[in-house]
Amino acid sequence: MKQITIFLFVLLVSISVINAQNTMISAIEFRRHIHANPELSTVEKNTSDYVISELKKLGIKKIYQGFSMYSILAEIEGTESGPTLLFRCELDALPIQEENDFAHRSTSAGVSHKCGHDGHAASMFRFAQKLIEKPLKKGKILLFFQSAEEIGAGAKDAIESGIFKQFKIDYAFAFHNFAGFPMGTIIAKKGLFTPCVESGIFELIGKTSHAAEPSKGLNPALAVAELIQYFDSLNNPDKKSEHFFVATPIHIEMGERAYGTSAGKASIGYTFRTWENEHFDAVKEQILQKVAEVTKKYQLEFTAKWLETFNANNNSATAYNEIKAAAKKQNLQLIDLEKPFEFGEDFGLFTKKYKGAMFGIGSGINQPPLHSSTFDFPDELLEIGSDMFYQIAEQIMSK
Repeated sequence: MKQITIFLFVLLVSISVINAQNTMISAIEFRRHIHANPELSTVEKNTSDYVISELKKLGIKKIYQGFSMYSILAEIEGTESGPTLLFRCELDALPIQEENDFAHRSTSAGVSHKCGHDGHAASMFRFAQKLIEKPLKKGKILLFFQSAEEIGAGAKDAIESGIFKQFKIDYAFAFHNFAGFPMGTIIAKKGLFTPCVESGIFELIGKTSHAAEPSKGLNPALAVAELIQYFDSLNNPDKKSEHFFVATPIHIEMGERAYGTSAGKASIGYTFRTWENEHFDAVKEQILQKVAEVTKKYQLEFTAKWLETFNANNNSATAYNEIKAAAKKQNLQLIDLEKPFEFGEDFGLFTKKYKGAMFGIGSGINQPPLHSSTFDFPDELLEIGSDMFYQIAEQIMSK
């Protein structure tokens, strides 16, 4: 009788394990669900709920939410003390209409995953599966699914929430997919990986008047023209220069379409990028001084608003070495960059605060570029991304 009871118990356990395996969602299904249901920065509620639901199905008990927009932090702890490693991915999509017609295309008009954040999140989910399937004995792994990366707000908001203060984070890692590089290659660089990027909106406030009597008003047109020329003079496109600087005009608005009225206000929007935060801070002061000088010259008032701030992403030498070692262990081709990328990435705030690094994974030479209406994250990268994360964690924990 006792043997029969033991047999039935073992049988029930086996059936439970088989059922759990059969109901476990694949990383490809996970990605395609998120891709089909994209949400913009700061409003990723359904995406966040879906991620939390799937993480709970894996048996992960410690899941933090509500600390910053719709960001999620999952904690997986080994049985022995060791380093604490943070891995980050993103949840938000872009305001771009998808032009693909595959089955998992976006169901939200004007919104789609054209930066690959669906793939980054799915790679992280696959990493979580591997940590459950092959637990690491030592240390602690933090899986951070971040809101609002595209607008440069998510990292700052999460860090300022204080959620990470309870952990002694030894390293922070993230990856991004890059079109134009061979599929599955690992792209690494010691030091500067992505630049400092920030946008500014300058409101010039004058006074309207009749178009027949412009002298009785304060028209900002000449001030706008002078500032456009000034911003253009800041450009230094030499990428080898430490003073590399790009000022890109984004929008210019002035007055109303009322042809009997001389304009009394204007708005100028620019995005600025340079290699290091310190250089931008210095140029930023010069910009504000110039705007003040020009508006005073034309008897105008002004306001300045800075937004979508991306800190320079500086990869630490030790974290970079871990990425190189992991690529070699996984038999993946490594491309060592000579120059940084030119786009902004708010993971830079993590490498500013913690020892860490971002790396890239090539998504194909002929892949449509990031933010293209036809881009789709290649499913082939899900195993590569998760394997890289697991290998990095395993080799750091084994020291």
